[in-house]
Amino acid sequence: MSNLDNLFQRDTENSELYPQYKRLVTTNPKLRRRDQAKELEVSEAALIDQQCGVQSVRLNQQFGDLINQLPELGYIMTLTRNEHCVHERKGIYENVRINGPMGLVIASDRKVDLRIILGRWALGFAVREETPRGTRFSLQFFDKAGTAIQKVFLQPDSNEEAYAALVETYRAEDQTGELTYEALTDLPQYADDSAVDREKLVAEWTAMTDVHQFFGMLRRHKISREQAFRIVGEPWAVPFDPSQLKEILMTAADTQLPIMCFVGNHGNIQIHTGPVDNIKIMGPWLNVLDPEFNLHLQREGVASGWLIRKPTEDGNVTSLEFYDAAGETIAQFFGVREEGNPENGEWRNLAESVLVEEQAA
Repeated sequence: MSNLDNLFQRDTENSELYPQYKRLVTTNPKLRRRDQAKELEVSEAALIDQQCGVQSVRLNQQFGDLINQLPELGYIMTLTRNEHCVHERKGIYENVRINGPMGLVIASDRKVDLRIILGRWALGFAVREETPRGTRFSLQFFDKAGTAIQKVFLQPDSNEEAYAALVETYRAEDQTGELTYEALTDLPQYADDSAVDREKLVAEWTAMTDVHQFFGMLRRHKISREQAFRIVGEPWAVPFDPSQLKEILMTAADTQLPIMCFVGNHGNIQIHTGPVDNIKIMGPWLNVLDPEFNLHLQREGVASGWLIRKPTEDGNVTSLEFYDAAGETIAQFFGVREEGNPENGEWRNLAESVLVEEQAA
């Protein structure tokens, strides 16, 4: 037994959930854990904690300190997802900056690029699980409702000794008491469209000189991103058929045009910067299947697509953004741009092509 195996000594003996889980996977062996949780009407964190298909160790809530030590793991895979999209990126944690409830990770090669909202992190586990490819070790983090925020998976050449030391350092004292889960109460409440001063909103949008001013504008008007798009309208926000994303990614792959892909949830945003190559449709999923970057986007969950233009001192910045029926962000795509430089013209032309297709249709 390896040192890593020795970390995981909890069992399913007292798990009320495990028998239900066992019946479910016997009849539905291919269900992913998120879907298992839905079927059993529990949180994903509850499945992890009650050893359903895994062995786990509870971690304490010193998340900022733990994240600061993640560079010691070496080469890893970090996964961030929301309801309809999974973003997987391999690389090394570098340049970690934790400032109270917020965190930033921007590796020198941009392979690991994260915006962390630590105030939403509530639960953490070290996890050991058996897969068709062998034993897999990870660190998994959840909000107080038990919904996954981020997962960090060891790779064959990760530093296992550092992982073992980290688990021992941040092991929670209580490994057996019942965990409680509660609904999120700090999510934003938005104003009705009718209460928004459109003229003022358009004026503020038009006057932007930096893309980061956009978030302050949303807060001042108490509106969501998609609300802002809907209210402001053309030329700044133009809807398009989201099924065009496949062609956008395939063209980017064919031309090796570097792009940025943002996928996040309310506790973490993960960014890929660089080219994409292997674009595949598999059932309802649109996939990027590259050696160090995987994207899995569930097409059926995408309700709307928007071409967005934001003015800056260096000219407009163009993005393609995708939202679900509830108005939650699924994924965003930008061109690669260095601060202080104009947007890549090739990216802008590619993004704008979705409107040409709309007019042709």
